[in-house]
Formats: sequence, C-alpha cells, structure tokens
Amino acid sequence: MDDLDEHIIEVLKKDSRCPFVEIAEQLHVSEGTIRSRVRRMTDDGTIKGFTIKTSSRNVKAMVEIRIDVNTDTDDIANTLANHAGVTEVYEVTGDQDIIAIVDVESSQQLNDIIEKVRRYDNILSTRTRLILKEHFGVD
Repeated sequence: MDDLDEHIIEVLKKDSRCPFVEIAEQLHVSEGTIRSRVRRMTDDGTIKGFTIKTSSRNVKAMVEIRIDVNTDTDDIANTLANHAGVTEVYEVTGDQDIIAIVDVESSQQLNDIIEKVRRYDNILSTRTRLILKEHFGVD
C-alpha cells in the first residue's frame, strides 16, 4: 500500500459514496486508477467493506468491559458484535479490555444489553458512558 492508496482510503472513510471521478479529481489521477486500486484493495482485504453513518436511534453509549485474565477476548468480542443494537466492538488496551458501541431506541434496551454482558463468564465489570454528541471528520 502506497501514499495514493492511503489517500483513497481517507477519502472513502469520510464518504464511502464519494464517486471515483471526484476522488480522482481530488488526488490528480485518472478515474480508472481509482477504480482499479479500490478493486485491488477490496480483493486483497485491505478494504473490508463500505458503510454509512446514521443518526443515533435515541440512546448511544460506550460499554466498557473488563474481563478476567486467560479469557478468550476474541470470543467475547465476537459474541458482543452479534447483539442487536451493538454497532461496533473494539479490543483495547488499558483498564478495560473491550469497548462496545451500542445504539438503541431506549435506555431499557441499553440496560438489557448490559445485563446480558454481565452474565457472561469471566466478565469482571462494566462501565457505561452515554454518548451525548458525535463529531465526524470532513474534508
């Protein structure tokens, strides 16, 4: 991956619907170059998918989870990622081991997810932070 690939990815991260012609103009290359590079990065797994950002359903939170040592963090993270309302899951360093981003319609739905997580084996604690406002990067 070179500088041009990184620039293409940065543009697509900000707007995954940005037309290839527009990306080409921004980066001073041909539309065909952008198309072939995006195809190559998609085929080789560098780009795993295209997504959208939506407004929150109503209640959005970060649920920080601390797990016991010698626990399969990957297994817990994958299980969390499959819960309805969980939009992203990150394995992180620091006091917490996993952060799940939850976007649901009510505080009761958020609480239901937290209660399920607390019942998992090897979960030592959870801490929840409500997201009050989001800021997304723009050009």
